[in-house]
Parts: sequence; C-alpha cells; structure tokens
Amino acid sequence: MAILDYDGTLTPIVASPRAAALAPSVRRTLARLAANERVRLAILSGRALGDVRARVRLDDVIYGGCHGLEIEGSGLRFRHPRASTARVAAARRALGAGAASIPGAHVEFKGLAVSFHYRRVAPSRHAEARALAAHVAQRMPDLRMIPGRAVFDFVPRVRWSKGAAARWIIDGVGRSLGPGAPVIVYAGDDTTDETAFTALRRRGLTVRVGRRAREAEYAVSGVRQMHALLRWIDRALG
Repeated sequence: MAILDYDGTLTPIVASPRAAALAPSVRRTLARLAANERVRLAILSGRALGDVRARVRLDDVIYGGCHGLEIEGSGLRFRHPRASTARVAAARRALGAGAASIPGAHVEFKGLAVSFHYRRVAPSRHAEARALAAHVAQRMPDLRMIPGRAVFDFVPRVRWSKGAAARWIIDGVGRSLGPGAPVIVYAGDDTTDETAFTALRRRGLTVRVGRRAREAEYAVSGVRQMHALLRWIDRALG
C-alpha cells in the first residue's frame, strides 16, 4: 500500500500550482505500480479531488482531495459528513475581496476548501497577504487555516486530517491485499503530511520529501530521489 502526496512529492514545486504536472517517466512508474495486483496506490492531496484525478489520469488509483475530506477510487467513496461548503464559499468571497488589492494574489475555490495563493506576490507585500489570511481566519473560527508554501488553505474545522484519511484508506483496502500484514509506504513533503507521519508511526514506512524528517522515519532530498525510490519498489515487486 503506497500513499503519496502530489505537489512536492511527485512533482517539483513550480511558480504556479496550475503548472505542476507529472513527468512522463513518473506517470509510467505510477501506472506500473497501480496495475500490480500486489499494490494499492493512493494519491492524497490538498488539491480538489477532480483536479488531482485529472492531473494523474490513471485507473486503479485511490484519489483524495482537499486534504482527504473527499476520497474516491478502487471501490472506495468518502465525503466528510460534517464538511459544509457554505462557510468555505464565504471565505472565498472574503479572500477574493482582499486579494483584489494585492497584485499577484490568487484565490482558488475547491468546493470543500479554498486556497489563497501568494507565490506571485512581491516579497514586500507578503506581510499584507499573510495579514489578510489571518484576518479571514479570525472572522471564521469554524474554518481551519492550513499554511503551506506561499499558500493558506481554509477547510471546515472538523476532526479530520491527512492522517485520518490515510488510516481510512488503509482500512478500506486492507482486506483486498490478501493474508498477512501489508507493507504501508506514505510519502509527503508538506506540514499537512506530518499528521499522517504521526498516525502511521510503527504501522508503516513514512518518508519526508525535501526537508528534515521530523515525524517521518525516513527522508529523501527531492522529487527525483522519490521517483528513484518508487522505481526501486516497482522492480522489487516484479
């Protein structure tokens, strides 16, 4: 069982989130893993479910969007019952109104989440962008603000995380993997992946991509090294 983040784990960090695309060699490796009857592959992302599915474009993969608030694929389907879009839409409007006066800022609505991107904002105005995000978070305590690389995600404040989503996926596919305890690999590069590293401690192999391991057991230096690890797993499984 392999659960992988998308941005920063399978694709390098780029100037615009819209430009993040799988390299053909990475897609081929993922396709081989997904087709292997001994493997269950999941891609868990902060992106919207439809967005990450459209970018990976592989069958026999479990896709998780909005930090695991919605999951679909390989016979599994989940949408957090307490995650409402109404307050997320309100945050979208508030962020959009403030972002209009910050050149380079971009608001992305994902249904169960909204992202405020400031990667293209001039460094001299980063403090202004962060202040806007903090103001919206203060006004909407029923939403949780998740910081990332030059982005703030706003999601419903429910008891859920990538760690909870990873456990849900593993429990859902466990019986289909046959007898014996499955080997679980989770790889991610963001602060949101720390919840999965913690949740899978002593249950799986956790890999931090691009930074110090922190809660993860292992670390690789970047996307290229992560791809090399996936190729090694593919060869080892035959």
